[in-house]
Parts: sequence; C-alpha cells; structure tokens
Amino acid sequence: MKTKPIALLITPVLPEAGGSGRALRAWDWLKTLNYDYRVHVLVVGSNETCHAPPDDYPADDVCYLDNSTLLAMHRYYRVLGLAFPFLAWLSNRFVTDWQHWEPSGPTGSKIRAFNAAIGGEPVSRIVTFRLYLYDIGKAFTDEFSATPYDLDVDDMESRTRFSIALCLARMGFYRKALISFSTAIQYALVERKLAGRFEHVFLSAQEDAEFLPSRLRSRIAIRSNRIEVPYYFAKKTLDRELGLIFVGTLNYPPNEESVRYLVNKVAPLLERRLSKPWCLRVVGRHASSALRTLSETHRNIHLIDDAENLTDLYAQTDIVLVPLFAGGGTKLKTIEGFAHHCAVISTEQGVRGLEARIDEDYLAAQTANDFANAIVSLATNPQRMECIARAGHALYMKKYAIIEPLGH
Repeated sequence: MKTKPIALLITPVLPEAGGSGRALRAWDWLKTLNYDYRVHVLVVGSNETCHAPPDDYPADDVCYLDNSTLLAMHRYYRVLGLAFPFLAWLSNRFVTDWQHWEPSGPTGSKIRAFNAAIGGEPVSRIVTFRLYLYDIGKAFTDEFSATPYDLDVDDMESRTRFSIALCLARMGFYRKALISFSTAIQYALVERKLAGRFEHVFLSAQEDAEFLPSRLRSRIAIRSNRIEVPYYFAKKTLDRELGLIFVGTLNYPPNEESVRYLVNKVAPLLERRLSKPWCLRVVGRHASSALRTLSETHRNIHLIDDAENLTDLYAQTDIVLVPLFAGGGTKLKTIEGFAHHCAVISTEQGVRGLEARIDEDYLAAQTANDFANAIVSLATNPQRMECIARAGHALYMKKYAIIEPLGH
C-alpha cells in the first residue's frame, strides 16, 4: 500500500468539529487534507489554549507553538503600531495580533523539530490558515521551497475589523472601537502589499475577492465555510413552547451586539405579540457580567455558558435567529441552523456570502419589528416554518455539508 505524502496545516486554533468558527473552518481543512495526506498540525498560540486531541484524531501529529514570549518582546512595536497604524506599511512587526518569528526563536526550533519528526521526507503541501500567521507560514515555506503553499485568509481582516469598530462604537465601547479602527488600517496596508509564492489565496465569501490586490486575482479561490452533517435530528412536536436560539462566542463584539439587540429590542415585542409560550436560548462562552445581568431581566431568555452537545439544543429549536450587523466572511451559525433543519431568520450580514434565497431558504429581517413579525408569522404557520427549514437544509446539503473534500 502506497504511503500518503505529508501536508502541514498551520492554524491559530486546534481544528475541532464542535469548536468556534475558526476551529470549524480549520477542521474542514484538516478533513480535506486528511483525504490525500498524512497531516501534521501546528497550532500557533499560547500554552493556555493547548489540549490534547482525542485518540482518533485525523492527524499524524499535533504540536503547539507558544509565541507569547516573542509577542511580549514586540509589545513596544505593537503599541507604536496602534498609535501610528501607517507604520504597518514599513513592517509587519507593528501590526496588532501579528504572529512573528525569528530563526533562533520558537518558530526556528519548531521547524527543526518538524524536520526531525518527518525524517527527511518531502512535504507535499502547506496550508496557512489566517493572515496574521503569514510570517509563520513563510518561515516553513522558505524551508521547503519546492512545496505548494496555500494561504487561507478566510475574510478580509481590514473590513471585518472596521465593521467591528463600528459595532463597538454602537455599544458605547469607544476605546476598544478606536483600537479596532487602528488595526483595520494596519490590515488594510498589509493586504495591499500582500505577496508571496502561494498557489491560492482562499476566501470564504466571493464578495471579498474584489478587495484583494489585482495582482492576486488569478490566485483567489473561494472556499465556503462547511460543517459536518449532524448525527441525528429529534422529531419536533407542536405542543411544546416555541424554541428560539442564538449561538456564538459572546466576547466577540458582533455576537454581543446581537444578544443585546435580541434582549433589549426583540424580546419585548415578542412578549406583547406572541401568544404561544416561547424560550430564547443564548448559547456561548465568555459572556460578560453585564451581558449575564441583562439576560436575567427576561424570564423567557436562558443563557447557556457551555453546551456539551449543541445537537440536543437544536433539537429543542424551531427558529435560529441571526441578528448580525458586523463581522466578515460567511457565518457558520447560519449554516448550523440550516444543518439542524431549523428555520432561519437573519439580517443581510448573517447570510453574507451564502447562496440563500429570501423567503425560501430563510426569512430576512433588518429591524426588531422585522424579527418579531417573522417569528410570529412562523409560530402561527407551522407548515411554512417546516418549508423554510426544509429548503435551508437542502441548501446546506448541496453547498455547505462536509461530505467530499473541497478542492480534491
């Protein structure tokens, strides 16, 4: 039996099927690469985030690169970069969140350890996931100069961070908004000068392609976000309360804004207009104390910190709410709603980059009144709710389910 060649996946998080949005996209990469390669995964981050993968994990090896010491050494440059963001044009060391490397530092030692682990075998493919790991990926591609190299930026960091700056300002977090705006300028400059010998630059949304430099247009590829097919669906009964859900990491500003919007603006309308009993489950880690206090003001809203099994919660859900007004890329929370056979009500931002049809695959809403009207209309018309859920699920199975690897 012929041995599969080696591939290296460089990622900011451990690829996991049930993790955050980044972990889910990294998991799709791992599953895709595992189809043709023996995959080695390099997770770049702090030792605080390290944990061992399960025994059946689809990778030959997982190792962690703790870059926190090197980041501390560059803190002076990062502070200067925030104060004077145009310095990012001169050097990446001024860019916030940028992962640096030095030949004599931790990255150099990982390259030597990786060489020893593969015993001199050739590396047939390298994939770097996220723009801020560009220098780490370049260090490895310089070492294996003949190896095909792909860069997955997922979304346009500059546009995403600018939208987050506006989101933070809307919530009154003005200092954080200024920092996000400064980093948006930094990443805009980095994106303009982006160069390298990569074969492809992957994006999750076609809409972002026009914002990369024209010299890269021939190498741009669209890789939609995808998730694995849920292993079961519970049969929903009509005699129980109406189940609503919002899922997301709650210290991410667009998600926090969404929860505040649901609690402050949508929930009061539902209390007046919806005669059927209902429950809104807000599911996500890292909620602030203010967000916890806010959610406790409504008896129909339950904040769930850390759900062991999202599938069980989706089994109690009729409608997935996606009231997003900021962010980038394509939204995995929307795809999850489709995957779990739930009707989805979303803003334009929530279905960005997805081939979803209004009033067929999902219902569109841009205001609190729109959300309340859409929820009431589905609650009073179970047949239409089922049609929307069925169409969304069919779209998911056609476009966004991990069945066969992308780019195979």
